[in-house]
Amino acid sequence: MEPSELTPAEFEGAPKNRYRPRLPWRRIGFVVLMAAVIVGAYFWRQEVRADALRERIYALHEAEVAPVLRALEATSTDLRDKAMSAKTGAADRLLQTEVPLSALHDEEVVYLKVRAPDLRTEETLVEAIDTGREDAIGACLGLRLTPLSSLSEVPEVLSEKWLARSDDTNDMQRLSVREEQLRRAIERELPSLKERLPANYFLLLVVQGQSRLNDPVDVFLWDLGEDKLVLRSRTENRGRLITVRSQIGPESDAAKADDDPIAIADCSIAAHIKAQLGEPTMDLRASD
Repeated sequence: MEPSELTPAEFEGAPKNRYRPRLPWRRIGFVVLMAAVIVGAYFWRQEVRADALRERIYALHEAEVAPVLRALEATSTDLRDKAMSAKTGAADRLLQTEVPLSALHDEEVVYLKVRAPDLRTEETLVEAIDTGREDAIGACLGLRLTPLSSLSEVPEVLSEKWLARSDDTNDMQRLSVREEQLRRAIERELPSLKERLPANYFLLLVVQGQSRLNDPVDVFLWDLGEDKLVLRSRTENRGRLITVRSQIGPESDAAKADDDPIAIADCSIAAHIKAQLGEPTMDLRASD
């Protein structure tokens, strides 16, 4: 019997380099884990600090700014509702006021002039308020009138949109800057918003056509403290007025209507309002 053929043995294990040092994987894993824990703790602490600072910003806005914004919005909404209530109304029946013009000099009088078609819907009214132009009514009356649109004009730093952007970052430096911006705006810009409140009277002019030069104008005056309509009347551009200076205080402006047909019309309308409020005016019809 012949012996079986022998084959060389083969090593089945992984080859080792006896000269390469072994890596301390346990220690490396521990170091990596600790580094991850430290980094995670840092970011967690940053987020906690950012949340605390963000809450402080929101609390400051809620305490100082939000009540003023809510009051302005409530007043603006109420006056828009009053304007919409006038759309049915040509001022057919005179409502004689007991409020003299002199009583309005030291009051906050909100003013709006619109065309009757602007009162069709809430949307057309808002658009008319936002696109309204200055006129000479206040100067001719000798009153400082606050445009209704100004009740919605809030500095960006005090707005709700600006406040909401505080949620977009956890960077402490940026949040600290935003807090400082808010504090400065509260100190410098919020007082002018507060001066618009409370509104004492609302003067509304509704042009029954395209232009106050040729079309009738309805005049409405509300006493907001009493929530009462105290003047309703209709007037129109009657001609040419003698330019007069109405003195309210050291910084009052003169009503200048010379050679300006729009200003002449405004002063003519103002003359009618003055007469209704018990103040005589000098009125000259334009010569033919």
